[in-house]
Amino acid sequence: MDTLWNSPYTPDLRGFLNYLEAEHPDHVIRITKEVDPKFGVSGILHKLEREGHFKVVIFENVKGSKIPLVANMHSSFERLRYSLGMEEGDEKAFLKEYGAREAHPILPVMVEGEAPVQQVVKTGADIDVEEFPICTYHELDAGKFITAGLAVMRDPDTGIDNIGIYRHQVHSKDELGVQLSETAHGNVIWKKYERRGQACPIAIVIGHHPAFFLGALSFTSLDTNEFHIAGGMLQRPIPLVPCKTIPLNVPADAEIVIECEIRPHERRSEAPFGEYPGTYGPERMNPVLEIKAITHRKNPLYQNAFVGHADNLLVAGLTRQSSIEEVVKIACGTVTRVHVPRSGRFRFVCYIAIDRRIEGEAKQAAMAAFVADPFLKFVVVVDHDVDITSDTEVVHAIATRVRADRDIFMVPYAKGSPLDPASYDPEGGSHLVTKMGIDATRKDNYPAEISVPGADEIDLSAFIEGYGKL
Repeated sequence: MDTLWNSPYTPDLRGFLNYLEAEHPDHVIRITKEVDPKFGVSGILHKLEREGHFKVVIFENVKGSKIPLVANMHSSFERLRYSLGMEEGDEKAFLKEYGAREAHPILPVMVEGEAPVQQVVKTGADIDVEEFPICTYHELDAGKFITAGLAVMRDPDTGIDNIGIYRHQVHSKDELGVQLSETAHGNVIWKKYERRGQACPIAIVIGHHPAFFLGALSFTSLDTNEFHIAGGMLQRPIPLVPCKTIPLNVPADAEIVIECEIRPHERRSEAPFGEYPGTYGPERMNPVLEIKAITHRKNPLYQNAFVGHADNLLVAGLTRQSSIEEVVKIACGTVTRVHVPRSGRFRFVCYIAIDRRIEGEAKQAAMAAFVADPFLKFVVVVDHDVDITSDTEVVHAIATRVRADRDIFMVPYAKGSPLDPASYDPEGGSHLVTKMGIDATRKDNYPAEISVPGADEIDLSAFIEGYGKL
């Protein structure tokens, strides 16, 4: 399990890439031929995904930039498992390890001297965000978007740092847009500054170890400092360095940092943009970020996320799953497992397995899941013998164990995701959905299911010659 940690690989983006190329070279593709950042990069990633390939792709020659692009880092469960030092293990083992590290945060440390991420500092007329290989991904996208920037913000009331990923449209060489969804902690922090008429500091961190992402995206409360959770994931304090122009601290071992301020009360047209539901987020009048400085390593790596695809969906789904399970187990003590499936875009659907004892437990578990994550719209509760990682088994339970008039309940006019294409907005800015809970557990009067005694213990190789090659 400890290959990554008992090794010379540094716990940053380039260290993890070195680890992959040495220990798991089949996970990395390098492309040296020139690729267009407008649809060319995303076209290659999309074609690879459709053919079942979810490898890290390093584009060494992106048109218009001298900086390599690292893409698709988080599109593979195996790589996320490797990022925690786990050479083996299924999703259940991964989530157990993730939960243990999430529960034991490690405080960051301030470092002195030259930080790698500040080897190059650009301010004033030298600022040009378009030196990076920033991509246009989908046909109707309004332009270039930064998609894997970890936005560091600080609550002006508590002083607690917060990290979130938001999209950033490139407006000019020194201006960016941002979509701070109403459900995001960053939205709360930004509005606190704006109500005071103050610019909101925000530092966009680009390029870091996938375990840092797992910690930074932990589904926690606003009073949790994600730098502490990221330290827990990496099992080391995150080394921080003060920004050059704004009052925030950033990881010293990141690749790139874009130091910005969100101008108060200023809005500009932003989007459309191909979002995680697989549809376009609409054009909005969104805040404007003024870039105050760009700092980076001498030879930086630029990292992106292919939004609406596995690279963007998987990491967020796994981090949400851990927090949902924690809340649901408090509400219902017979819960054995929780799964947020790919088929629900890792956001909108949740399967819960319980060791059912009494009537009503399933509804209790479903309601707790809705409370835990406002993005959820459909929660299906099944018996513990159902494999909730299999859509087929869950749908089988729905088909054979649900009495729709008694086992389905709805919660209308509930808070949902602002990017959910099925949400409705009767009063402006509310983004409401109807949530559905389904009790697909076996009821007390349910007839016995067919089974074959001893089938699981049969060794087919003893009966079928060459069975292992079938």
